[in-house]
Amino acid sequence: MALTESEAKVLGALSDLDTAQTLTVRELHLAVGLSEQSVRRALARLLRTGLAASTRQSPANWWPTARGRLTAGSTGYREYAMRAAR
Repeated sequence: MALTESEAKVLGALSDLDTAQTLTVRELHLAVGLSEQSVRRALARLLRTGLAASTRQSPANWWPTARGRLTAGSTGYREYAMRAAR
């Protein structure tokens, strides 16, 4: 499954987190420079494909799954994880 650029940016930002850390949509929006709506769309697809997970509380807290971390670390997406860290 190929990720869109928005999905790759969001997954990259999530994969840079320590295992106990999470981010909200607002924090992701500020970290990756996308609109909150774009972040929400990317997260919805990452959730459906098993690459990200969230809490049910409001605001939701998001983190990458083990599969999401593997995907973000793969050759095609590694640059997005590095970019999000800047």
